[in-house]
Amino acid sequence: MEKKKLTAAILTALMAMMSTSVCAAEKADPSGEPAEPVESYELDPVTVEGQRAAEEVGGGLVSTKARMGIMGDADILDIPYSMQSMTSKAIEAYGDPSQPLANVLLNNPSIRTSTSSPMYSDFSMRGINMNGNHFMLNGVPSMFSQYTMPPSHVIDRMDITSGPNAAVNGVSMSNNGTNGGATPAPGTINVVTKRAGKEPVTKYTQVFSGRGALGEYIDVARRFGRNEEWGFRLNAEFMDGGLSLPGAKVRRQDVFLNIDHRGKRSTTNIFLGNWDYKVFGAQRWFTYAGSGRQLPTAPSSKMSYDFPETWKWMYGQILTLNHEQRLSDHLNVFFNAGYTWRDGDKMNSGAALNFDTNGNFTNRNRSNAQNESATNSYLQLGVSGKFKTGAVQHNWAISVDRSKADYWNKGNLGAMGLYGGNLYDGIIFRPGFYPLPQMLREAAQWDEVNVGVSVMDTMSVGKWNVMLAATRKHEHFENLANKKVIRNNNILPTWGLTYKPTANTAVYYGHTESFSRGYVVTDASYANVGTVLDPVRSKQNEIGVKYENKGLLTTLALFEIDEPNRFDTWDSHGRKYFSADGKNVYRGIELTANGKIAPKWTVTGGFLYLDASRDKTQRGTKDGWFVNGTAKWSSVLGVTYQANEQLSLQGRLNWLGNAYIDSSGPNGRTEIPSYVTVDLGVKYATKIRQLPLDLSLMCYNAFNRDYWMGRGGSTTFGLSMPRTWMFSASVSL
Repeated sequence: MEKKKLTAAILTALMAMMSTSVCAAEKADPSGEPAEPVESYELDPVTVEGQRAAEEVGGGLVSTKARMGIMGDADILDIPYSMQSMTSKAIEAYGDPSQPLANVLLNNPSIRTSTSSPMYSDFSMRGINMNGNHFMLNGVPSMFSQYTMPPSHVIDRMDITSGPNAAVNGVSMSNNGTNGGATPAPGTINVVTKRAGKEPVTKYTQVFSGRGALGEYIDVARRFGRNEEWGFRLNAEFMDGGLSLPGAKVRRQDVFLNIDHRGKRSTTNIFLGNWDYKVFGAQRWFTYAGSGRQLPTAPSSKMSYDFPETWKWMYGQILTLNHEQRLSDHLNVFFNAGYTWRDGDKMNSGAALNFDTNGNFTNRNRSNAQNESATNSYLQLGVSGKFKTGAVQHNWAISVDRSKADYWNKGNLGAMGLYGGNLYDGIIFRPGFYPLPQMLREAAQWDEVNVGVSVMDTMSVGKWNVMLAATRKHEHFENLANKKVIRNNNILPTWGLTYKPTANTAVYYGHTESFSRGYVVTDASYANVGTVLDPVRSKQNEIGVKYENKGLLTTLALFEIDEPNRFDTWDSHGRKYFSADGKNVYRGIELTANGKIAPKWTVTGGFLYLDASRDKTQRGTKDGWFVNGTAKWSSVLGVTYQANEQLSLQGRLNWLGNAYIDSSGPNGRTEIPSYVTVDLGVKYATKIRQLPLDLSLMCYNAFNRDYWMGRGGSTTFGLSMPRTWMFSASVSL
């Protein structure tokens, strides 16, 4: 009964919000400050007491601190490559429950989403595809996959590193369900989980979004013990209902616990939890078989193109452990560990949907029942410290680490069936798709072990800072299905130079690299089936300027990434081979700006210019050509107006320029048109029964724009999500 009363009161308060918000703004004094300041209803969690306020840039959406690999947290101005650290406040401001992190990451102009499907975690950074494999959890790699991402409601901070950076982060692996691996060339995203702060937290949130998806969140945090050295933070979620796309549903339930200890000479953090995630529908991948200069006009994003029985169910457990022990004022030891297990199955159509110049579907497909599970484990032991040689201050770290992954999978394809229809009228799957194939018992597919040693030293003298780092990695990968074994030994260097002419300005140069194992050709349509391709190395060179002043943090970077390529080739007899040859070259200019530009105005965003081209292609026939699905221009501008302590308004504009994909059309290419989307929102703080109540109303893709979404390096593409409303109400007890 009490819950029903609370829900009714929340809805009543929402109705009153629109009528009272204007009045509240008018009651502010001429200086712009409210006549009666409203107390803070929830204090942000802190990692180190007394540091948070100084670390947040004006507006609180980004932090000036980020993880610099095995060296731990560092000032962003001291890191010789592009970094952006998004806070929990940014996640709360822009997180759409259907794709929470994907929406938040769009605040970085180098990151673009490539799918509207909540079944996958795909997006791109600087034009190169990424997914959950590229996330780290509290500094521990390989805890997520293409199908899984960190839950947004447990995140305190996301440290986004642009470009390859294996040398500073230690060894990792892909475990994305393939044996090709996921190259770390685009970058990494380190997630720092919420921890108990100085003030207790007891917070209940209700979220309503889409076509009836109702979510409930619980957040409880306390500190206890002598000097409050122990802390726990409990986060739980339950969401069930329809997404904005007709026919798409989601059911998500999870619970996570973070326990930390702060001793006089040590810090320890344990994060553990259980998650269960099920999605019905919302898988929309397309390919183009036409010859037009431009893709046909995007159809209504409310149209469903799913195979009717499409669904995905994944569940599992996760654990990370971080410990640091101070041995002396100049020497520390640290230990990081992680373990994750996931299981599940899915039913979908076996391939992307293919349509012609007129938008007609004219191809065949089949249903696919897939059962899979995986385990990942990680151990790292290291030593860090500092010393001086003359005027030079050294901060150094050495670590050894080991990561292991095991993967089981069994797919069962149904009968080949026809599908037909038109983009604008809908799609029909013919009876040949039925009956659906049965789920088969999973079988071992591959396992992988990586062992590495990493060293890092940052040397500071006056206004100069030099960073040197390297990782030696031994990789053992075994494809259990075809008995192919891949062994690699490689050394990955990183170096950087930073000059700080003033305390809030940094000019830097950085070189970073990453390594990806050789691909095993498994498709029998290739003449070289069973061949193990050579491993590939990605490199990035970057120069830039960082500036932080009066609550505004700005970074301007110029970069070049060389990424080895894999593509189809044919010999003189017409036989097709899958080859590791040539490369994609990404040259770009990136500008980001985050913080306050006026007392009541906060901005986040920037722009990216990207010249992505192919080089050393077969016989040079496509040298200088575009990289499939990669746009030259991308920009985002998010604005928050804080009218007073109670009322704030926010808006965000996303623009992505046109891109191209290979086709049989004129000049061998077809254009993916540019698009612009707008997100709008309002937040209001009030009280109910003397309890702080925060209300939020957001509208994503407010003008219901329909558009195609390119996928970096691929000829497949996705269709946008329709306009999505989200209302949330949070009460602090």
